[in-house]
Amino acid sequence: MNLKTVLRITRNVGLCAAVALVACDSGQKAEEKKVEEKKVEAKADDAKATADAKAAADAKAAADAKAAADAKAAEDAKALEAKAPEGDAKAPEGDAKAAEGDAKAAPADVKKTDAKKAEPKKAEDTSAKIDAKSIYDAKCKVCHAPDGKGAEAQKKNNIPDMSAKDWQGKHNKAAVVKAITDGVDGTKMKAFKEKLSKEEIDAVAAYVKKM
Repeated sequence: MNLKTVLRITRNVGLCAAVALVACDSGQKAEEKKVEEKKVEAKADDAKATADAKAAADAKAAADAKAAADAKAAEDAKALEAKAPEGDAKAPEGDAKAAEGDAKAAPADVKKTDAKKAEPKKAEDTSAKIDAKSIYDAKCKVCHAPDGKGAEAQKKNNIPDMSAKDWQGKHNKAAVVKAITDGVDGTKMKAFKEKLSKEEIDAVAAYVKKM
């Protein structure tokens, strides 16, 4: 075997070895890639399992809370039902008190009725039936004139104009009654309490206030 042949064989062996080495390296990398992919898939499965477990825990917590709320509502309803008979039992007592109050009120009403019956009737106002104008004409006209403005003959005695708004505003009916009854000091107006009854004086005062 010559040198050329040896070199060719050696070169071919090296090429084969290199090819084999490259193939081996590629296979190793493919295997490592598969391992990494499996690790990623495992992590994804773990994450999904964790999320599912949390969702289940949350759902259980919500269900427990609802159950607790329902139980409390049921207890409250029972408590209200238990108190209701007690309230109904108290009602008759209230009715009894109301009846007692009515019983107490009744005598008061009777007393009021009796009191009304016992009140004496007020004296009938007879001044409206008295002819005040005739009395005025007979007793007052000579000085005060028919219209109350004052007779001309009495002007010197400072007879007032009883029809004037100013005079009417300053003298209410009570003042006129007093003047007729007791007279007016320092003037020619004399008292009529001995000549006229109280009813007649009141009627004349009302007549004067209408002037």
